[in-house]
Amino acid sequence: MPASRSPAQPPTPSPAPPPAAAPREPGAVPVADYADSSPRPVPAPSVTVSTPAKPSAEPTDAPRLSVERLNAYFGASCAVHNVSVLLPDRFVTAIIGPSGCGKSTLLRCLNRMHETLPLARVEGQVLLDGQDIYGRAVNVTAVRQHVGMVFQRPTPFPTMSIRDNVAAALLTAGDRPSRARTDEIVERALRRTALWEEVKDRLRDSAVGLSGGQQQRLCIARALAVEPEVLLLDEPTASLDPISTQKVEELVYELRRDMTVVIVTHNMQQAARVSDRTAFMLAGELVEVAPTTTLFTTPRDSRTEAYITGRFG
Repeated sequence: MPASRSPAQPPTPSPAPPPAAAPREPGAVPVADYADSSPRPVPAPSVTVSTPAKPSAEPTDAPRLSVERLNAYFGASCAVHNVSVLLPDRFVTAIIGPSGCGKSTLLRCLNRMHETLPLARVEGQVLLDGQDIYGRAVNVTAVRQHVGMVFQRPTPFPTMSIRDNVAAALLTAGDRPSRARTDEIVERALRRTALWEEVKDRLRDSAVGLSGGQQQRLCIARALAVEPEVLLLDEPTASLDPISTQKVEELVYELRRDMTVVIVTHNMQQAARVSDRTAFMLAGELVEVAPTTTLFTTPRDSRTEAYITGRFG
């Protein structure tokens, strides 16, 4: 308990008034049109935004992925409507929004996983380094090597060992590495996911013997084994405990050094912790995309404000 103040001491001055809301960052241009585009400070935001991971949340280089007028369908139903967005290199972009808004469908369109579903189709363009991945001459397998994906629930191959689960990603490569080189790749991928020290003495054991968090990091290691340019994460911590969630978030934080990361999450606190930019989707439309600090403090669309302050969702 602090010591009592002597009567001789001057009275404690009144606390200074809180600082004014920070001005909106330049360049935070939303994709959709807005009825009111003036910055609106959010009253009592429900998300604590951490210090940005980069000096600037505005990309300076050409985008790694560019989505242009994308529509995704399930039969006659349009799940993603006219989405255009730039996904810059070595940035983490989080996609948030209520359930059923099209977040995961948009993510699956970025490496042509959407078209594997019955009656699913895509219109528009997804450009990877300027090349449309939906072009007729494009090899789908090659696309998925460059744009890796990790799903919500861990999906280790149950009949394979820990080592072979990671190495399985190399089986689709054109030139399969030697066994010694494969072991090097497996170790590097496991080290990048902070899993090596936990499994190095049981690489021949079944992957299903790992915990849920370890299995998810194993799946990320499998995706990293082929050195993708882009990593897509579809709610990767939704089924994990808090400690495992923290490890995956730390991994995402590190991966931005080498690649583009796009993460779908229902957890706005998570988006604030790990992302440089955040996109908000609603009813299949991309409402707004901006630097994370901007979107959570001075969103430009009233629908974004309503969602992040908990008025719906």
